[in-house]
Amino acid sequence: MIAIIDYGVGNLKSIENALRFVSPTLHTDIVRDADKLKQYPKIILPGVGAFSNAMRKMKEYQFDSALREEVKKGKYLLGICLGMQMLATKSFEYGEHEGLNLIEGEVSHFSKIAKKIRVPHIGWNEVHLLRDDRLLRGIATGSEFYFTHSYYFRCNNSGYVLGVTEYVVEFPSLLNQGNIYGVQFHPEKSQESGLKMIKNFVEL
Repeated sequence: MIAIIDYGVGNLKSIENALRFVSPTLHTDIVRDADKLKQYPKIILPGVGAFSNAMRKMKEYQFDSALREEVKKGKYLLGICLGMQMLATKSFEYGEHEGLNLIEGEVSHFSKIAKKIRVPHIGWNEVHLLRDDRLLRGIATGSEFYFTHSYYFRCNNSGYVLGVTEYVVEFPSLLNQGNIYGVQFHPEKSQESGLKMIKNFVEL
């Protein structure tokens, strides 16, 4: 059973379709009631758009506190794109905003590390894997995934960086801290490699 969090911001149907494609018998629900997260052993946090609006919605639906509680129980969590960025301590997207603080770090604009950089970063790019993990079974380092973002996650602990990507500069594109995973790209839009990653998450 997997819950896809619906807080009004995210590409939910494409994630649900990808899950059903890789595992037709999987019980998957789009969940808008935070209290129902207790029923699921695995949770996906999607997200598109602005960090501040997404966090406001998360708090409005009380998903922020509920998600922290379920993660403490050891449940697997996968944050996708903005969903990964919300795992951070805070973001500097249009001001300073508090994140979920599930993986310590900050979200900054690409221009903070490279002045002459075209944003947003859109399209296919390679992810170079730094260590083995069950989420990466059958996925080769240098596999391409689909990105669309202008901000990146600066992780406080380099040991939590599972994969990196080059876009003028190197940035963390795949994070893991215990039962928590974050991917800056969209696995549901990344064809074979992305679907393999989603299947691996289902099988964790």
